[in-house]
Amino acid sequence: MQRIPATIEEQLLLKAIREECPWESLPKRLQAILSSKEEWHRRIIEYCTRKRLQWNTSFARKVCKEGEYYEEMMRYLRKNLALFPYHLAEYVCRVMRISPFRYYCDMIFEVMKNEQPYDSIPNFSAADALRITGIGRNEFIDIMNKCRSKKIMWKLNKSIAKELLPTQPVDFLIEPWWGVCLVNLH
Repeated sequence: MQRIPATIEEQLLLKAIREECPWESLPKRLQAILSSKEEWHRRIIEYCTRKRLQWNTSFARKVCKEGEYYEEMMRYLRKNLALFPYHLAEYVCRVMRISPFRYYCDMIFEVMKNEQPYDSIPNFSAADALRITGIGRNEFIDIMNKCRSKKIMWKLNKSIAKELLPTQPVDFLIEPWWGVCLVNLH
């Protein structure tokens, strides 16, 4: 659910971002709200990453490098346990070398490491992770129980959970209506 900007200033800032207004052209009123040009750039990147926009068609292309932008987006998505950005897979898979399988394994590992419940993963992310990794609620609980049974080891080294995660994606039926793009991840 998207939140509505609380103030007129926030609404004006969002409008300026959508219109790709450079710092120099921002009204003085809005420049006064922001502490600096760098803060304006940070807001632009934050907006574009939250909207999961492609770098080459977003305002972010004018304020940061492509690699920095996608790194920031992937940090944001991981932090929020969001769905893998399939629409950006060409860059994310080919350049960053992050497959949906690796993304979801890392996400599940972070949830386990922080000892969060399985339910902390949003439904669509959990469903996609299950489809690709084969780890659903029951498998998650089973792995956590195995980790916790090694009491001292678990308290000292949370990475033991990573050893219990799958090493290969689940084989699944590729429906005829799917679009398939091959990417060399090795």
